Amino acid sequence: MTEFPGVSPMPAHATGTIPWLGSGAGLLRHPTGFFERQRAKHGDTFVCDALGYRLFCVFSPMGVRALYEVPEEIASFGLATFELVMKRKLPIELAMGRRNRPHDLFKNPNVETYLGHLEDAVALEIDELGNRGTFEAFAESKRLGYRMGLASWAGAESVRPENLARLIPAFDRLDTSDAFVKPLSTLYSVATKKRREWQAMAKIEAVISEILSARRANDSAPGDFLDTIEASFSDLPVPERDVQVARDLMVLQMGAQSNLYAALAWTLVHLLLHPPLLAQVRDGDDELLERCAFESIRLRQRSITLRRVMKPMEVETETGAFTLQPGVFLTTMLSVTNPTAAEGFDRFDPAHYTGRKLANEASLDGRERVSTFGHGRHSCPARRFSISAIRIAIRRLLDRYELEPGFATAAPARRQIGGVARAAAPCPVHFRARTV
Repeated sequence: MTEFPGVSPMPAHATGTIPWLGSGAGLLRHPTGFFERQRAKHGDTFVCDALGYRLFCVFSPMGVRALYEVPEEIASFGLATFELVMKRKLPIELAMGRRNRPHDLFKNPNVETYLGHLEDAVALEIDELGNRGTFEAFAESKRLGYRMGLASWAGAESVRPENLARLIPAFDRLDTSDAFVKPLSTLYSVATKKRREWQAMAKIEAVISEILSARRANDSAPGDFLDTIEASFSDLPVPERDVQVARDLMVLQMGAQSNLYAALAWTLVHLLLHPPLLAQVRDGDDELLERCAFESIRLRQRSITLRRVMKPMEVETETGAFTLQPGVFLTTMLSVTNPTAAEGFDRFDPAHYTGRKLANEASLDGRERVSTFGHGRHSCPARRFSISAIRIAIRRLLDRYELEPGFATAAPARRQIGGVARAAAPCPVHFRARTV
């Protein structure tokens, strides 16, 4: 019989017929629908046992606030992410020896230099698109996302066609978002001892080593972030140094890329489905464009927010105080809270934002129930980069092309349990060069 860590007193309990699987089948089949049904049945606080884990689920303002406020050493966001995503999808060696993490990169005072790299990357992509054709919104946004990210911290050389053609398939193989977009895919990674992931790592290491070797041979130091990252490993001999630089870049790219392209795609999709907004943005309203980006991320969030309890702790919700033992996962899901936090939040409307902040936030019953980039110390460090990337990419596409949707509606994929939603069906976009 499966032994789950304790919760006392036990609240309403969503159970399944198979001890280890528990509610896992329903959770994996349609995560958002599952939590909506359990919330309707049990209220805003309940326990769910699924796939060998015990989830203490909170959806009320008081409960969600407690999730964000608990110190990391008591209930860890980082360890929850590592245990449920990275440990199953990626070789553990990728997490070892890292010296340049996303928080370090994005708090760098020179981080604004990425804006020029973003512009250059989008210009290259537009050149390749040509004057007329059709692209799928999410596929094109993913390619743009790779191009913008790699240009920002892996050097201009990384986005040359010959290198990009090698890097994108390898990064696709490593993509940790598979763990929540296609949860069952991680079973293959575990069963094969992550053989595909090791091969992808080796390909990326080879490309980065070639770039660094060429720079050393030409005595070239452009002063970009790739130089900065290499300098942080200057105490290591060259073969090992190149491997560690490449692995830092893998972590940085995966951290920034996992949701950026979906956020970019939804912003474009929502604009195309709302012609009056599209016209205003095309006329130069970048403030509206950014509000559309925040609103797209809010509405299409599918993130399951998890904190792994490290020490016995007490959580107070609207139904009382509960003691959670180590091993319990304190849990909420943004696709349930974001659309229900206030009237009208179940539909797209950039007026929900004033600039980059939620409008009338003080009037909400619990501001933590609405999230785009997280709250407090767990806020996404790439927020500024991501919004800048979305703004620049869409602005340049609209400057260059007339865009027409080849779709009438767009909906999120049902099975996703984390991150910004991917689309349930293709979203083709027809484009032709604008005439001036």
